[in-house]
Amino acid sequence: MKAWKLPLPLVLLFLGGCASEVVRYPVSLSAADRQSSRQYVVLQSASIRFDSGYERTLSAGTELVEVGTIKQGRVLRPVSTVFTIEGAHTHEAYPVVSDGRLVGFYLPVEGAFSPLSLSISLPIQERRP
Repeated sequence: MKAWKLPLPLVLLFLGGCASEVVRYPVSLSAADRQSSRQYVVLQSASIRFDSGYERTLSAGTELVEVGTIKQGRVLRPVSTVFTIEGAHTHEAYPVVSDGRLVGFYLPVEGAFSPLSLSISLPIQERRP
C-alpha cells in the first residue's frame, strides 16, 4: 500500500491556518439581584487583540448591565448587542472588569472565564436611573 504524501510546506500552511481554541476555565457566577443590578456605559472604544490572533472592538456608547461576579471581577452583559470572541469557535462573551480594567470575558454558555493575556483599560461610567 502506497502512502499519500503532501509536501511539508503545504502541511505546515494547512496547520498554521487553524485557529487555536479560546482558553477558558470553569467559574462559578454569583448572580446579581435583577432589581438592583447596576447599568454602565462604555466611555471610550477599546480594541482587544486575543491570543488567537482575532481582534474585536468594544465600542464607546455600548450599554452594559452587571449580571454578577466571578473571582476575577464584575461580569457585564452588553444590553442591545451580542459580543463574541473567536478562536477555533465563536463564543458569546460578557466583559469582566476589575479595577477599571478589562481582564477577560465570561462565556455564559460554557460557564467559563477566558482571560486576556494583558488586561486593558476600559473606561465605563455607571448610569443612574
